[in-house]
Amino acid sequence: MMKVVDLGLERTRYAVIDETIESRWRRVTSMQHDAVAVVTPRDRITFAELELRTDALVRELRLRGSHGARPVAVDLEPTAESVPAILATLISGRPLVMIDPQLPEARRAHIMSTSGAVPLQSILDESAATGFRFDSALEPSSSDPAMIAFTSGTSGAPKGVVLSHSMCLNKADELAAAIDLRPDDHIGNLLPVSFGAGITALIMGLMNGVTVYCWDPRIDGVSGIDDWLIENSITTTHCAPSFLRAWSDLDCGAANDDSIGSLRVVVTYGEAVHGEDYARHRSHGFARVTYVNWLATTETGVVAYNVFPPHSELPVGVVPAGRARDGKDVQIVDVNGVPLPDGEIGEIQVVSSDLADGYHGDPDRTATRFTRLGDGVSIYRTGDRGRIDERGELQLRGRVDDAVKIRGYLVEPMEVEAHIRRIPGVADVFVAVVLENDRPEIVAYVVLTKAVMARSGAEMRRELATYLPAWMLPRHFVLMPALPRNERGKVDRTALPSVEVRSTPPTLAGPAELWLSSIWESILGIDSIDREDDFFELGGDSLASTEVVAKIHDMFRIRITAAEFAAASTVKDLAALVDRRRIDPDDRVCHNTMVPLKLEGSGRPLFIMNGAGCPSTTLSTLSKALHTDRPVYALQPHGFESRGLPDRSVKASARRFIFEIKKIQPTGPYLLAGYSYGGYVALEMATQLSESGDTVEHVTVLDTRISTEAAARLAGRAGITLDPSIVDLAPQPSTNARWKPTRRTVAAMWIRTLFAGILQYPPATQWTVFLYIGGQALRKHRMRTCAAPVTVIRGATNNRGREIWSLIATGSLEFDDVDACHEDVVRQPYVRKTAAIIDRVCDRA
Repeated sequence: MMKVVDLGLERTRYAVIDETIESRWRRVTSMQHDAVAVVTPRDRITFAELELRTDALVRELRLRGSHGARPVAVDLEPTAESVPAILATLISGRPLVMIDPQLPEARRAHIMSTSGAVPLQSILDESAATGFRFDSALEPSSSDPAMIAFTSGTSGAPKGVVLSHSMCLNKADELAAAIDLRPDDHIGNLLPVSFGAGITALIMGLMNGVTVYCWDPRIDGVSGIDDWLIENSITTTHCAPSFLRAWSDLDCGAANDDSIGSLRVVVTYGEAVHGEDYARHRSHGFARVTYVNWLATTETGVVAYNVFPPHSELPVGVVPAGRARDGKDVQIVDVNGVPLPDGEIGEIQVVSSDLADGYHGDPDRTATRFTRLGDGVSIYRTGDRGRIDERGELQLRGRVDDAVKIRGYLVEPMEVEAHIRRIPGVADVFVAVVLENDRPEIVAYVVLTKAVMARSGAEMRRELATYLPAWMLPRHFVLMPALPRNERGKVDRTALPSVEVRSTPPTLAGPAELWLSSIWESILGIDSIDREDDFFELGGDSLASTEVVAKIHDMFRIRITAAEFAAASTVKDLAALVDRRRIDPDDRVCHNTMVPLKLEGSGRPLFIMNGAGCPSTTLSTLSKALHTDRPVYALQPHGFESRGLPDRSVKASARRFIFEIKKIQPTGPYLLAGYSYGGYVALEMATQLSESGDTVEHVTVLDTRISTEAAARLAGRAGITLDPSIVDLAPQPSTNARWKPTRRTVAAMWIRTLFAGILQYPPATQWTVFLYIGGQALRKHRMRTCAAPVTVIRGATNNRGREIWSLIATGSLEFDDVDACHEDVVRQPYVRKTAAIIDRVCDRA
């Protein structure tokens, strides 16, 4: 029967296990000879096989060849085959240096150079070639170096931390005690083994005779994790918070609150975790799970941890690190190392006899961070900020170097992150600080959930302003599909996109620019706006632009349309338009249907047909993301922003738009695109142009949805039978507004459509009226074939493939997918991919 090795955790303050990895390993293998030691999705190995292969490698490593006793670098492939090399190096008396295969070459070279390590394979090749057979090295003692563990390098170059045999075992035993490791446990190691917590979880299992199941999320992904848990009866998992969030996003099917597998403990490492992260995972089918927030550093092992049993109340915001454990004193000190009272924020330092020996080859850094007190006890200054709260729990406040003064107030990026995570729809966030005009400004890198329409930076900033002071509000929001992470699962700051910052003070010229900047500041929630700033690049969207237009009317008693705003979206250009309109109210550039989004460029123009209920500002972000060297025009429904009867069929809209584009480009070849409902119009335009003898070079369709009825009509006309597995997906023209018609408002909406174009309704109503007109037009429309080359850009829920589209596009047909909901295909952050596809199509045409 399998037994867990006696851990000997009954110890006094600062006591350390006086044991080597080899001596513990021999005790385990004598008890667990035939049990399975390690399992990966690719292979497995028993304790007996592991012992046999390890001993063979140990003999080679203990024979002193030309490399002497230099550290050994082991490439850690995500297979059980890597484990004998790890264990053999730890036992041999030569320090282990773990090399992740996914490391960039420069990072790998830095680690090899700093550590002076020799690749394991080089040692084995030399032994085979030369037959060195010198005297064996002495077996190591518990205080000898077992490993040089390199930090992630998120706050600088990776540092090689020297860990003794006793510390490696203590790290593993602390974890085993915290999770109450049991003989029948199956450890799910969801971390790369090269990650500090990953190697600790592996050593914990091996040194206690418990099977470790390794799942590398970079190789194995996340989609099959629930099945893997059940198949292998996993009882404890160890992962990064970012993996936990991705795991929680999976569809758990029909699982109820406590039905998935045998899992009893989930431990998270490496970065701040939020109570909502645990709550979402708990609702994924893990109501019986205990969650453990584990705070550790490479230099100290565990600093503190916090346990949340099943059904316990979870904290709001960042989960406290918890309490210090036996063998570790955690203190909060000021810049001079003087302890601070509970409640005050300072640097976290750890006092223990169970700390690293220092930094390999760097005595100056070691002396700066480590202080030896005698009797084997040392102090380590972590570089992290924190406080002890009223419950006696440690709370992190980010890195010492991260805290920054903004407008004279100390701001901690971690606190700003916590507040941003409270905004509905935010999946992940990282906050940084940049210098803009010689003063610090906050940048928020935000990942939004894909199930709902993304919030703009302006919307998030306004929501934050309801409970945060002005100096804590991010000036820049960068929306991203995912945060870049390094091989340890931590945010890779070097891979974050840079933001454009000013190096000179903002300038404004004239009263109109001054007044407009104040309007923008109130709507966008930021100050110091420059005359060259673009409204949409500052985080504004079509909804926010309607507020600007309304405030301009209230302040200047003049009317500016959204189409005119789209064509003049900087303070300077909008002020010039306002000044002209104040002098001559009739001074109007007609943007009823054709809206210039970009006038510069030497190539043929790109004409984009907008959605049925969308103002032209909907496409402003897309136009600014395009890099193609050509003018860009948006075409919106007639009567949308000025008096004029709307076209009530797709064919009529196509005829009107052809008339408009010929004013700009009298003859082909034409480049057309259409978003949502506009895709139908663009395809019809291509057909009408071809019938009149004009050439259409390419049509790009942006997430246009083909209904089941339309697909059936096309199939019937072609005499084919559609695959019945095709799911019904009705067209969903974008409104870009968070208003949805209800049964109670349908009748009123129908009446309003009768007067559309004659009466101008409030913006949200106007958009919905034209959306309704577009829906009516689609129900009557009979799609025709298009011989022009077509590229179909599909959003996340658009399932129409070649079987349907080939009935429409009879020429060249290509597909590209953007993993976003319908509205977000033309919004940040996904619009960057949409724009890149259109750039490629246009440049190739």
